[in-house]
Amino acid sequence: MQRIVGVLALALALLLALPGVATASNDPLFPQQWALDAIGAETAWSRGRGGGTIIAVVDTGIDLDHEDLASKIVAGYDFIGGDSSPEDDARDCEPRQPGCNYGRGHGTHVAGIAAAATGNRTGVAGVAPDARIMPIRVLDSAGSGHVTQVAQGIRFAADNGADVINLSFGEIATDVDLSPAFTEAIRYAWARGSIPVVAAGNDFVGTSSFTDEPALVVTATGRTGGRAGYASSVGNARWGMAAPGGDGRVGSDEVCTPETGIVSTHADNNYACLVGTSMAVPHVAGAAAVLRGMGLSPQQVVDQLLTTTDDVGTIGRDTTFGAGRLNLARAAHSALPPTTVAPATVAAVPTTTPPTSEAPATTTTTEAPTTTVPSPTVSLPMGNPTPIEPPGRAIALLPDDVRGDDTTRYVAAVPAGLLIAGVGAATWRMRPRPSSPLR
Repeated sequence: MQRIVGVLALALALLLALPGVATASNDPLFPQQWALDAIGAETAWSRGRGGGTIIAVVDTGIDLDHEDLASKIVAGYDFIGGDSSPEDDARDCEPRQPGCNYGRGHGTHVAGIAAAATGNRTGVAGVAPDARIMPIRVLDSAGSGHVTQVAQGIRFAADNGADVINLSFGEIATDVDLSPAFTEAIRYAWARGSIPVVAAGNDFVGTSSFTDEPALVVTATGRTGGRAGYASSVGNARWGMAAPGGDGRVGSDEVCTPETGIVSTHADNNYACLVGTSMAVPHVAGAAAVLRGMGLSPQQVVDQLLTTTDDVGTIGRDTTFGAGRLNLARAAHSALPPTTVAPATVAAVPTTTPPTSEAPATTTTTEAPTTTVPSPTVSLPMGNPTPIEPPGRAIALLPDDVRGDDTTRYVAAVPAGLLIAGVGAATWRMRPRPSSPLR
């Protein structure tokens, strides 16, 4: 009997070691992360886990002390500063801080989807379990910022070793055109070897304005695999695709649930459920890190992701889903070992001195907005996230969103601004932007 048990144990070990077979994460909220199953993340982990790569999260910052993220952080930069932390460390806005409203937790949620610590018996699992995270804060505690800050953040990430740059923004626009400062930063990052991953946006836009920019433009699908009701189409983006973002209705007060929304890390060491194309982007960013960690070049990563998707919608490439829905398992297991491309190396903690003023992080200059074009701003139309309690752990409920007579719909609040893809789970409203220019 003992011999039989030993043989069975050996057989099981050999089975688990075979390509295509991966063990489940022991993180308590992993069973609620249906999106990881939808993209085949577990299966992909037997080929690669993103080791040696860095994902820059250009967003509201990250809760640097979060139990599921703290071990993954490399040095980043705060382009806002002064209103969420005394340190210049790209820390996410936390609920207990005065004036912390719609920006709270967005960057932390995104970071957890892409690369939360995995297999640590804590919280959630990340798409790229061994990738590291570079926090770059370009949005303030109200979830707003300026396009020049976003551009600076992108350039800083590219100059300091980011293999993938997560941009959960929908449109950074002046009227109907993408901001030149934004698109030039995207091109700069790609030329430096970083892979930009950008949200197509939510239905405030309808269809993405991206065309030939070298970025993976991502729309969102719901749990059943169809287009999420809020998600903008990828349009004519050069590299368009889809990924899970959860189900929800813009303008509703419905509660986000783990059955249909995306569960991830949140500010103040919490976990929460959110939906949006903001949540779809880090699934692709994490997937890109997995392939990059396997030694594929940036262009090979993009090609592999686009050619291994699940075809949804119209047969073949279409303007709604682009190449199709992310299938990381297929992408990882069909990728040939690189023969001429060196494996991705671990980037050192940035040694470049961050800018001490609001000048761009590099010597490359960015064209300032002219007086004849409205200066674009960035705002998060994000509602109140639904807290998620890990089994055996109590968490505090997040406070209600700020409301009042001055509350307006987002489109009226920022008529010439950008639409950011962070769709929330409850109120979908925000205070109007002040008329004074942002820094």
